This record gives sequence, structure tokens and C-alpha cells, in this order.
Amino acid sequence: MRNIGYITFMRPTHRPLFVLRSFARFVPAVVRSGMVSAEGGPRAALALAPNLARYWFTTAREIEQGAAAVPDRLALIDDAGALTYRQLRDDARALARWLIALQEERGLDELRIGVMARNGRGIVLPLSAKGYAGGHIFLLNIGSSSEQLRGIIAENRIDVLFVDDEFADRIPDTGATVVRAFEDNGTGLSLREIVNRRDVDTQLPRWPKHGNLVLMSSGTTGIPKGIVRPEPKLPFVVAGYLEAIPWRAGDTVQLTASIFHTWGWSALQVALATRSTIVTRRVFDPDACFRQIEAFRCDGLISSPIFFKQMLDLDEDYDTSSLRYLATAGNAVTPALLRRTTERFGPILANIYGSTELALAAAASPAQMQADPTTVGKVPPGTVLKLYDDQGHEVPTGETGRIFLHNETALRGYTNPDTPMVEIDGLIEMGDLGYFDADGFLHVQSRNDDMIIVGGENVHPQSVVEVLDDMPGVAEVYAHGVDDDAMFKRIAVWIVRSEGHPEVTEDGVREWVRSRLADHSIPRDVHFVDTLPRNAVGKVVPRFLPGLGQKN
Repeated sequence: MRNIGYITFMRPTHRPLFVLRSFARFVPAVVRSGMVSAEGGPRAALALAPNLARYWFTTAREIEQGAAAVPDRLALIDDAGALTYRQLRDDARALARWLIALQEERGLDELRIGVMARNGRGIVLPLSAKGYAGGHIFLLNIGSSSEQLRGIIAENRIDVLFVDDEFADRIPDTGATVVRAFEDNGTGLSLREIVNRRDVDTQLPRWPKHGNLVLMSSGTTGIPKGIVRPEPKLPFVVAGYLEAIPWRAGDTVQLTASIFHTWGWSALQVALATRSTIVTRRVFDPDACFRQIEAFRCDGLISSPIFFKQMLDLDEDYDTSSLRYLATAGNAVTPALLRRTTERFGPILANIYGSTELALAAAASPAQMQADPTTVGKVPPGTVLKLYDDQGHEVPTGETGRIFLHNETALRGYTNPDTPMVEIDGLIEMGDLGYFDADGFLHVQSRNDDMIIVGGENVHPQSVVEVLDDMPGVAEVYAHGVDDDAMFKRIAVWIVRSEGHPEVTEDGVREWVRSRLADHSIPRDVHFVDTLPRNAVGKVVPRFLPGLGQKN
């Protein structure tokens, strides 16, 4: 085992036989989805090969092909209005020309574009323009502080930054050109002004120099890690999404998942590749999300467990009969959440498992989720995923191991080459523990550093969460290991009571767990809190919990 920076050696995913097997799964999935349908006629078909050659599988390629095939179909409906595929392409080209002119004006060797924006054209257009103009793009976490942003901009030499107005006061004076990504009020240059000018006559490069896509971790202290991803040339993993989610060409999807994170970004790519209509809002509101589904007769809802919970808590009756699928990622789906979504929407929830660094690792279809709520699904085409013990030996089926994988959308490394990355046999560690069952389905138990040993027994906090998530009166729950003088470690839980359920007590919580799990899983500490501290994508931030703080 060794720590590495950028990856340059041959991966197992590059072997010819593996590529052929991946291709054999990729083609049927893509054909079923309609991604290679005859929409647009001969003209669109003739554009397919040149667009792939010039733009690879960038966002620019997807909207360029969409404009060739279905130019008048709505591509994006956001807080600022609606754009057809033709309009989205034209705006992206206009922005790309402006970026190239800025590059020439400032004498830059390459474009280094930063984006700090919520869902909508404020992030979609820079992603698209990057594919036309070339260069590198950095998707900044909207929770970053001013000091973190100063470090990010300096460390990554960002030249131009697109930022939503509500984050503008956090942007330090670093010399980067700042563009308001959303709203026109205020001073300075706005994205709307740039794309509406159409007076920049700079030529777009015929063969753009495709740089990296860099996603920032949601680090709570210090400079967040910059996770470097290549723009894929042949993303076999797309078949994994299409095998699990019945996504079809021309669908209308409500996209709640944050585009600045892996799940939202990958869903955006699939939506554009299937020439879908994307409906989204900058700030999630469960009532507004339901109303968008009703108004636009959405076929799919792409979201995360925390947002599904908020939607399920609303009592009002909404018409969601148009929905054929729900897709979730970012947090574990508990059996209780699966049951509630099934009762409300039907058996249509698919689950995607992955990470910021390694993208898609496994995908479970609605049928697979209904058969076994604990599975995260099958490993997608183009991916090698193995489980190893602490000595670096592969573990047999049924035994828990550390999850390692690689595919063509995995990170190349970090923007800071000193950031360690654990690797075995050409595969990179995800940071999770899991096991394969006899049918080849992957089950994820916890993060490596979340598992604790209580009296010699392994305890995965997620198992306690899954049990308490089904307890009446418990709205939200989080479990974590804490130090213990007698047992070294014990489980503690933080619970948000459902409204009108003061009868949920510490002893009641312990008794609920005692009747369902072994004694070593019973929480030593039970904390009742008004809310769980979450980051922008809904993950709990442990350091803000009472009783944990900076110690963990």
C-alpha cells in the first residue's frame, strides 16, 4: 500500500478485455435510454462523431448535441426562466467567447474558472462554456468561508470567479475577475450581461484544450481539498445510472441534488445527454419542489435523503402521478425512509452510491431496493471495485473490507500533490467499509473512521441509525462513537424529536435499540437537539454536535 499524488500508471480499467466487457454493458443501457435515438434526423446523426471528437463528454458536448437534435426543446427551467437547447448552446458559446477574450486580454496561458453558485444557469453555463473554451473549472462548495476561499483562489490560481450574490461578501480581493452568476442588482459584471451582449467576435477553438474538472471537498477547517477529475472520453459508468434508473430520452426531471457536488453534476450530465428538460431551483423548498413536479409533469426526481424526508413530512396532497422514478445519493437510505417513500410515491426509488473522489461505485434499481433495502447495488460497467483488509489482502464474499475502486471518472489526484491517497493494486480507497453478498450486491456499513470497537465487538453507527430511524417520534438521528473509560468506545446518538412527541426519552431510545440490536450497540449517551447541523448537501457535520465538538 502506498500514498500517491497524481496517477499516471496503467489501471486495471485500461485492460482490453475489461474494456470490451464494459462496452458490452454500456451499449444496451444507452440504447434502452434513447440516448442514441434518431431524434433530429440525419443532421443530428452527422454531428455526433465531430462533437465527440471536439468536446469529449463535456457539458458542452451534451448541449451541442441537444441543440442539433432537439433545438426547440426546453433544456433548463430555473429561477431565471426557461432556456431551450438552442438558447442554452448560444448562451454558453457567448460566455466561452468572453472567457477567451478575457484570457487574451490578461495574457493568461490557460483559463482557470471558479464557480460558487447554486443550481441553475449560474453554474450550468460556466460548465458548458468551459467545454467550448477549454481550461480548468473549479466547483467551489457554497459553504466555504472567506478565508477558505482566499486559500482556494490562491492555491488554484483561479482567474475568473462566477458567484451568486448572496456569497459575494465572502469573496476576498485576490485579483480574480468576479462575475455575478445570479441577479443583476448590484455593482460589477453579471452573467446575464455577458451572454446577452453577443458583441464579442472572438473565435472559439476548433479543438479546445480540455482541462480538469475540480470539485472541492466540504472541509470544515483549512483549505478544502481540490479533487481533480479528467473530462471523460468514454464514461462507461453512465450505463450504471441507466441500468438502475429508468431514465429515457426527453424526460422532464426535477434536479434538487446540488450540481457543485458529484451527484448533482453527474445527474446534470445524464439529463443533458438524454436531452431531458431539467427543472430546478436555487434553494430547496419541499412545497415548491412538489409544485414543480405537478406543474411540469416531471418523470423523475433527482435528490438526496434529507430532501426526501422534508418532502415526506408535508401533509398536503400533491399530484405526483407523473413520476416514474426517484433517484437518491449522498446519504444512506434507511429501511424506514425506503418504506415511507414507497408509501408516498410507489416502489420507484433507485439508489446511487459513490463519493466526491471516485464518482459512481454502485447503483441499485427500484426493484433491487425493494428486495433488499440494505444494498447499494451492483458495480457499474467500467469500474473495478474490490474489498481489502487492513493487511492489504482481498476479503472473500460475505466478509467486511475496505472499499477500493477505479473507473474513468475517478480522480486523478488532488490539486495539492501533498494530499495523501491510499492505493492498492491500482485501486483507490473510498474510505468506507462494506461487503459483497452471494449475489454480487454491495452493502456499505460505515465510514472507515466511524466504525468503533465496543468490548471487542465491531459496531457500525449506521446500524443504530437504521434502527432508530424507524422509532415513532424520531424525526432525525445521527450516531457516532465517543470515548469511554470502561469500553474505550461507545455509541452516542443525537435525536431530533418529531413535533408533538415529547414522550421520546433517553431510556426509551436505549430500550428500542436493546430490543433490536446486541448490547454493544446500545447508546451510552442520548442527546436531544432541535436540529442536526448539516452542510450544503445535507450531511451532518459532527464537530458542531454537543458532546463532540472539536475533539472528533
